[in-house]
Amino acid sequence: MRDFINRLLNILPALRRPKPQEVKASDPVAITMGSEGLAVLKHYEGCKLTAYRDSVGVWTIGYGHTGPEVRAGLVWTQQQAEDALRDRLAREFVPGVLKVIKRSMRQCELDAMVDLAYNIGVGAFHGSTLVRLVNAGDTVGAADEFLRWVNAGGKPLLGLRRRRTADRALFLGATAQEAIKTGSAVT
Repeated sequence: MRDFINRLLNILPALRRPKPQEVKASDPVAITMGSEGLAVLKHYEGCKLTAYRDSVGVWTIGYGHTGPEVRAGLVWTQQQAEDALRDRLAREFVPGVLKVIKRSMRQCELDAMVDLAYNIGVGAFHGSTLVRLVNAGDTVGAADEFLRWVNAGGKPLLGLRRRRTADRALFLGATAQEAIKTGSAVT
């Protein structure tokens, strides 16, 4: 009987089904940023179709797209901006988050972490305390870590304080509209 119970206990975790709107980093299906997270990202990135220098002097276009092809005088269509965002999310940022998160997560948690990684870079995200806390199951501690990522060029920026507050709210389950409203309240 003891042997039977031990075998049963060993297979029960494998039978666990993800909760609705929960994703598993190991799922073979295509995982992507959800519409709520995309709305927050687009709100805070904004979309500029002519290349410009961001707050730290990096050439940027579209929804915060950077790279060696972005230079003075570059102009995109709205479709190019949408395509570049979708491509970078699918190729770089969603896989970058999934690579280091070792537990199941809700879609809102994934969305907030992808927005953070999109803004700070995958490398910085990988080395963050936020990742360690998420993997340890400390949701509140991980949520509070968003608020630490508010500097650009070594200085805190109001726009980043607002964005991180919105990311934190999204991570904890707020809708995009609620998260943006919460972020906008930061002064």
